[in-house]
Amino acid sequence: MRTDNHRLDWYESLSVGVPSIDEQHKRLIALTDKLFQAIMDDVGKTVMGDVLNELADYTTYHFGHEEQLLLEHGYPEDLFAEHQYEHQVLTTKVHELIGEHERNASCLDLTVYEFLRDWTTEHMKGTDSQYSDFLIKRGVR
Repeated sequence: MRTDNHRLDWYESLSVGVPSIDEQHKRLIALTDKLFQAIMDDVGKTVMGDVLNELADYTTYHFGHEEQLLLEHGYPEDLFAEHQYEHQVLTTKVHELIGEHERNASCLDLTVYEFLRDWTTEHMKGTDSQYSDFLIKRGVR
């Protein structure tokens, strides 16, 4: 993972080996990077709401896809519950940020991006990597 000037890029080390999930992860990284670029271009306040809403919608789609695959293939219940909890934490946080932005757009800045960047990469490298072998062995694409 490269973070020049805090920028987030896709690297194969983030891959879980399941193409459908990797493509969705790339989209999440692109959305997060879109927010960073807007902040760097000093238009973050004007696009923050749109990017946060797009991110909220896409994470709902992505988390649903990921969780459905895990359930369909019999991922262990305790690991699934932990994984699902992490998804709920991010979803809640993004909705809190949306509400905060709607109340006071000037209060959000690079710290929002850094939170999203760090959460995304830590989740992909940590929790998501735990199911990688599980799904690959079951032929999930």
